[in-house]
Amino acid sequence: MLTSRVWWRSPQLRADDERSVGWLELFFDLVFVVVISRLAHQLIGEPSLRLVVEFLAQFVAVFWIWNAFTYYSERFESGGIEDRLFVFLALVPVAALAVFADGGLNEQYLEFAIAYLAARVVFVSGCLRAARHVPAFRPVAVRFLVGFAVMASLILVSLGRSADTRLALWIAAVVVDVAVPAFTVRQQAVLPPISADKFPERFGLFTIIVLGESIIGVISGFSELSDDGNLSGSAWAAGPLGLAIGFGLWWVYFDFIARRPPRSRFTAALAWVYLHMATVTTITMAGVGIFNAIADTASGGLRPSSQRMLTGGVGLALVSIALLETTLHRRQDEPTNALVGPARKLAVGGAVLVIGWAPIVWSTVPLLAALVTALAVEAAFGVATSYRRSPTGSTGRW
Repeated sequence: MLTSRVWWRSPQLRADDERSVGWLELFFDLVFVVVISRLAHQLIGEPSLRLVVEFLAQFVAVFWIWNAFTYYSERFESGGIEDRLFVFLALVPVAALAVFADGGLNEQYLEFAIAYLAARVVFVSGCLRAARHVPAFRPVAVRFLVGFAVMASLILVSLGRSADTRLALWIAAVVVDVAVPAFTVRQQAVLPPISADKFPERFGLFTIIVLGESIIGVISGFSELSDDGNLSGSAWAAGPLGLAIGFGLWWVYFDFIARRPPRSRFTAALAWVYLHMATVTTITMAGVGIFNAIADTASGGLRPSSQRMLTGGVGLALVSIALLETTLHRRQDEPTNALVGPARKLAVGGAVLVIGWAPIVWSTVPLLAALVTALAVEAAFGVATSYRRSPTGSTGRW
């Protein structure tokens, strides 16, 4: 029997903890698959330092848009028709970001900037509507509005400027946007805590999206070699190793991070969000590095840029995950050590950065094998802590 529902609802703060991700949010996340793929495409080949900086500036902006709408859903999801209309309004500018992502800070800057501002307008409008109905949220909404005004002013000033000035102003605008929640800590402390179920689940699903870039890297790299008739023994060996790197990153993240929520204090939750931003950015770069490394098998050597992209992505992802682990809620029966686990990941991630950035020339297969080994170390500890004998003597996942 169908239960009747109110079709249009006023925003109300959500305080219930046990919620799961809905179909509408999963649909909304689909467009970010395209945006991320388009952004990552800019790093294929031998990108310059400037291209890497532009990728980071765009990726952080796109992630922050996703995070903003995730936050709004966490606070004010109602299930009414207005929810669906709000998501559609957000979907339009995000789709435009995908269209103009390639060259979004160069020849298509105007279009990309307008799409970004439009997405932020939708979010801020939703927050102002919520503030009208929820007095406790008004101080937060006012700070969001002020931050948006500063960010938008920087972007508007950047229009028509030289390429270097435009890039600097865009980076400044994104930094302002990302920093705004840090000025709402005291105001958000009086609001219900972030849910321990749905919010972490959304971030886990977004991490799955960026992990898909490692799969795309292997398949696209193989397809390019196959189309050019350059499939060699090295390529056949590199393919499974590339998949293993993506699988290893999945294993480490979901064994150590996704199974626990952040601590309930808003400062811990905010640090958790910022560190997720670093994690998904570096995982995306690792996926591009896998593609470049496989493509390099056609020439028989690994380019220094491919080596740095791959090891930088994997190494920094491990460092980010290590720091993420320090923000998580700890149960009394938590099997991991609060200091040893993060320290071990920092050490492994640092070792990966050293072997990749030291003046050592690697070839594709040995480097991929070394990275798989590094991730296997953490995966083994994940097995040791996640699968163990219970107090009753039965075996199973902790």
